[in-house]
Amino acid sequence: MDEVDKIIMHQLQQVDATIEPTEELAEFTPEQVVRAVSGCLAEIPMAQRFGVASSLAQGCKDSGYRGDIGYQTFLYPNAVELRKLLMFLIEQLPRERQTTEDGASGKMQALSHRQLLQRQIRKELTHQLKTPWVPQFARSVGNRKSLGCSSLGIEFRPHINLSIPSANPEERTKEEQQYFDQLAPNLFQQTASKSVDLIASVLHKNELDRWGQGLPDSTLLFVDSEEPEAPIIAPTQSPSSGEAEVSPFQELSNQVQELRVQCETLLTERKSHAAALAALKLRETKATEEIGRIQPMLKLHERTSLVLADPEENLAKLESLLKSTQSKRQTLTQQWLDYRKPLLDTLEELKTAKEAQEVQGIRNSIENLEQELQAKTKQHNELNATLRSASQSLAPRKEYTRRIHEFIGNIRKQRADIYKVLDDTRQLQKQLNVVGAQLQRQFNYTDDLLFQSAKHDLHAKRAYKLLAQLHANCSELVECVSLTGNVTKQIRELEVQIDGEKLKNVLTSLQQITGDIQKFEQHIQELQGQIRAAEHPKVES
Repeated sequence: MDEVDKIIMHQLQQVDATIEPTEELAEFTPEQVVRAVSGCLAEIPMAQRFGVASSLAQGCKDSGYRGDIGYQTFLYPNAVELRKLLMFLIEQLPRERQTTEDGASGKMQALSHRQLLQRQIRKELTHQLKTPWVPQFARSVGNRKSLGCSSLGIEFRPHINLSIPSANPEERTKEEQQYFDQLAPNLFQQTASKSVDLIASVLHKNELDRWGQGLPDSTLLFVDSEEPEAPIIAPTQSPSSGEAEVSPFQELSNQVQELRVQCETLLTERKSHAAALAALKLRETKATEEIGRIQPMLKLHERTSLVLADPEENLAKLESLLKSTQSKRQTLTQQWLDYRKPLLDTLEELKTAKEAQEVQGIRNSIENLEQELQAKTKQHNELNATLRSASQSLAPRKEYTRRIHEFIGNIRKQRADIYKVLDDTRQLQKQLNVVGAQLQRQFNYTDDLLFQSAKHDLHAKRAYKLLAQLHANCSELVECVSLTGNVTKQIRELEVQIDGEKLKNVLTSLQQITGDIQKFEQHIQELQGQIRAAEHPKVES
């Protein structure tokens, strides 16, 4: 067990370096047992670590430990049970564990979830502290440029009249200092509106101060009263700088307004032109329809005007044309009649020939049908005569039915007799078995009795010998009877087979076979004679 204990201690040192190594597990204290089991359960993914012995025992059972375990295992440890438990827990440990190197001790120990979270937070804070600070406005510009966009699209909304006191208090008067201390809004209040931006306002103010333009002119406003109030500095804007800054915008606005007016004018003109174009298309469609309707009438009027230009001459021409057309029509009509007459004659001849052919076909079919009718009538008469002769020569149906019933009755009677014989045979066999058993018992009893008496009496000895001889003779008689019965049975079976063979006409078959054999012998003799006759000429030659 020393080797096993060493292996266990080595594994426990890898799991938890705070466990003090011992030479044997029997020297483990309850604190060491709890620490070792807690460390192993912490490494097993499916177990949960608790602070009491009963919870540890339940965790071991949940991990699959089948041995007897309870709180006493940890409070009063036993070397054998502890060895089994630790071996089971070490086998259940995962193969790969996250380990970290301890700088002080130089040993490897597992990192908990809390340590991993702290390490991640420390790493993120270090990264953020090393990153330089960039203003929000500059971040937006940088992000847009990194994405391939232009920084001109970012809205730059500065507060033009931003009021910021100078950094040197000596440059301010007492009234200005009192105003900035008590009444003036701070920087965040001035840029609280959504229309301006804090960073843009500060950058704009910084640019003005940098290029020497300074703050806008301001005047001190005092209110006359019995008690002097704090002075108010109201910054104003110089008209020259305002006009210089606003004029491009006004120009662009004017241009946009002019373009809008021009666009509206063009749209109005476009609508009017579109309406005119639609009206023109409609007129074009109507004109096309009217032209299509007028063209036939125009052609008719043109021809009429041509005729009316010289009426006498044109009428004479029309009359001559009409006469020539009529004569031509009459000629064509006569030609058609001359051509049509032979065609009509041919058609009549074809119709007559076809009708005659159809009539001849109908007559032939009628003659064929008459012949078939006569043949069928003759066959019908013959069948009727055959039926009458058959009904007179054969027995009536009732006779056949009566005979069938008689056969069935005889078969049933024979079946009943067979069943009766079988029952008698079974009863006889049963009686024979009973009698045979009784005889065997009587023989055994008599044999035993005579055998006992034959030891002391000579007559009993002679009787015992006679009994044995009688038993042997009786056995031979029974065997002879059995053999006789078997022979009789075989004889009957042979007789049945002989009757069956007689029914098969064996004699006729034998005669046919004998005749065939004789024919084959004659044929063989003829072939042998032919072979000999064929061999003699060869020998002579």
